[in-house]
Amino acid sequence: MNEGREMPVVEIIDQEVDIGLDDLCRACRVSSEELLEWIAEGVAEPRGDDVREWRFSVRQFRRVRTASRLQRDLGVDTATLPLVLDLLEEVNSLRDRLRSLERFLDE
Repeated sequence: MNEGREMPVVEIIDQEVDIGLDDLCRACRVSSEELLEWIAEGVAEPRGDDVREWRFSVRQFRRVRTASRLQRDLGVDTATLPLVLDLLEEVNSLRDRLRSLERFLDE
């Protein structure tokens, strides 16, 4: 895709297509070895039977990007990443529901 260049995050998020392993690693600044370890722990769930065919959705991209930041900035260990990511997604979901309820009540 952007061979040899850093991929802008906007390019991935703005598209409704899946991305491959190499593009995901480059965009999130993680090594393929690290990402494979995270996949084994449940941080991300690629689609496809073979590593060469793996595709990652925008949701999976966001999880990997957040995992990278959690490890880099807060030192969250690999085994804990899936739990932290799931809890963050739940908090965001609850915030969205709360906003919807507040809009409904304001009408």
